[in-house]
Amino acid sequence: MVWGVMLSPAFFIFFMISSLGTVMVILSGGLLGVWLSLELAFFGFIPILNGKSVCENESAVKYFIVQSIGSGFLLVSFLLISSQLNFVSTYVLSQGVIHFMMIMGFFIKLGVFPMHFWFPSVMGSASWFSCFWLGVVQKIGPFWGISGVGMASGLLTMFFYMAVFTSVVGALGGLAQTQIRPLLAYSSLGQTGWMSLILMSDLEIFIGYFMLYSLLLGGLLMGLNLINHYTVNGGVSWSEVSGFLFWLFGGSYFLSLVGMPPFAGFFLKLAGVFMIVNKFPLLLGVLMVSTMVSLYFYLNMFFSSVFCVGSMDYGMLSSSLLEYKIPAAVLFLSILNWLGGIPLILFSGYTVF
Repeated sequence: MVWGVMLSPAFFIFFMISSLGTVMVILSGGLLGVWLSLELAFFGFIPILNGKSVCENESAVKYFIVQSIGSGFLLVSFLLISSQLNFVSTYVLSQGVIHFMMIMGFFIKLGVFPMHFWFPSVMGSASWFSCFWLGVVQKIGPFWGISGVGMASGLLTMFFYMAVFTSVVGALGGLAQTQIRPLLAYSSLGQTGWMSLILMSDLEIFIGYFMLYSLLLGGLLMGLNLINHYTVNGGVSWSEVSGFLFWLFGGSYFLSLVGMPPFAGFFLKLAGVFMIVNKFPLLLGVLMVSTMVSLYFYLNMFFSSVFCVGSMDYGMLSSSLLEYKIPAAVLFLSILNWLGGIPLILFSGYTVF
């Protein structure tokens, strides 16, 4: 079992199908090719999301229904845009309405406000691996589709505001969470808002942002799976071995994702600020406020555990580290997270500014 998923021949088959669909989205040159690739990635992920528990099955059903609605919007809009139905698209529906349907389809698949309601509930019941696939891989196709679609000024403005509202929802929604998985979902919503604006600013910076975010989220999920931790409030005292391991291999990633130096996530936010400030200064202000709200919650959780009464038994800590047999990948990503922001900033100092 890896990341809460049973490794079986069926898992590898559906894993390859979903991966193939994601790659095909990037390689597709037409609208229908993009739609077919998105569907391939979608249907390959459903059996992976569907687990043994009732909650996982409910999440799979919710995901199937919501993604089917989004696929329907995309298919209808793609068909209306195609030359075969040019008469219908010209004389029955305006181009603005058709493009609005297409953008709504991508919004539903991404979980962008106001179509975000399904995302926390689905991720809140998924396995660690499914959380990663849902929060990273399944977003590649819709983001790539949005980047290649030309939008009118009105739709573009709507897209910007919806992206910012998504980050606000992610910040406010995370305040009331006591479970790690729903908290991850709202954190992912906050990152979606940032990535959406960066996508419209510079595609190359977006790719770098997305890749580093994927590494950080992967390290976070591997750390949480290693220490078998599921709640925000339970067992996070710094004076306990489990609490120390939680902040070393899990909780510190939350501070990284909101941009605390010297974590690697600080570079994400720094690059995002410099990309957005020139084009969307007012929207950047809202994004910064939402990030500060998230930072307040994570710092409050961090300091409450650090100053909890008690002392660390370092002998027990050493034996526990040996007992956990921490994989090299977890150690590498933890080092990247804790210190990665410093060399990344120095290396990119001439390009960011």
